[in-house]
Amino acid sequence: MWQGGASVPLVEIVNAHPLKDGENIRSVLLSKSESSSRHLVQIRGRESPHIHAQHDFVVILVRGQGVLHVGGGRQTMLEGSIAVIDRGTPHWFENTGRAPAAAFVVFSPPYDGTDNVPR
Repeated sequence: MWQGGASVPLVEIVNAHPLKDGENIRSVLLSKSESSSRHLVQIRGRESPHIHAQHDFVVILVRGQGVLHVGGGRQTMLEGSIAVIDRGTPHWFENTGRAPAAAFVVFSPPYDGTDNVPR
């Protein structure tokens, strides 16, 4: 994990944790504190619709493109796009590019991977 202001180029993190053959989604914990956790999330295809009942989060797309389905709407995501999603809001991401998309995601409170409720 990267803590205490460490700086690592994102491409190095992606290259160190690539999606494996047949793997659709991979989340890598980068760092966490009492109030939040920071993750690199890569996706090859699409997520299933879900909510996070206990977590608010911010997504910054850093590689690729896609469509973020939030509530009843759709948001086109390109590199540099930012989305804020409140807890309890149905959502899923659909990669529309050829290569896996990658996002920097900040959850509050810290995310442990268990608060993913299918919709």
